[in-house]
Amino acid sequence: MSVTEKSLIFWVGEKHSGKTTRVAGLVKIARTLGFDVAGVLAPSVYNNGRLIGFDVLDLRNGNRASLARWRKDAVKMSPFVFTDEGMKLGTTALRPEVVGYADLVVVDEFGPMELCDQGWRSCVDSLLASITATILLVVRCEMVDQVQHIYADFNGWNINAAEPNSIHKIIDILGRRRRLRLGIT
Repeated sequence: MSVTEKSLIFWVGEKHSGKTTRVAGLVKIARTLGFDVAGVLAPSVYNNGRLIGFDVLDLRNGNRASLARWRKDAVKMSPFVFTDEGMKLGTTALRPEVVGYADLVVVDEFGPMELCDQGWRSCVDSLLASITATILLVVRCEMVDQVQHIYADFNGWNINAAEPNSIHKIIDILGRRRRLRLGIT
């Protein structure tokens, strides 16, 4: 895939393997290098060492809200209940007019809800249709084939989040795209 095309990156890793922590490090480095970063992170929330849910963090303005909390009746249903406040914050953060001219848009994560046309799915579809930024989807290993199938027209890159040079790979893609936009070869 040429870096002149829209870039879609699948940031792939096992469930609870540190994908969000690594992408937060990527965001910090990208910003240090002058790249404009937008989108959402979904950091885990723990209580006494036990996972109780996830928050959503708007990377553009730093706003944070509860996204999902562990459901007491998880045996019957999805293990988490999602909050209206968190979904609204994330949906707003992923609107094309909010993302603007970002170099990198992070969507953490593209998971079971999105595979069922819920969650951030419509936001990602809208972004892919309307912006030229590199879009990074955080995806679990067991779902990456399904996500790639959905976005087969975009020829996305798979990057293993756990690889030592994974952050460098993304920074390199962003740098090449910036040089092309500026006409520097």
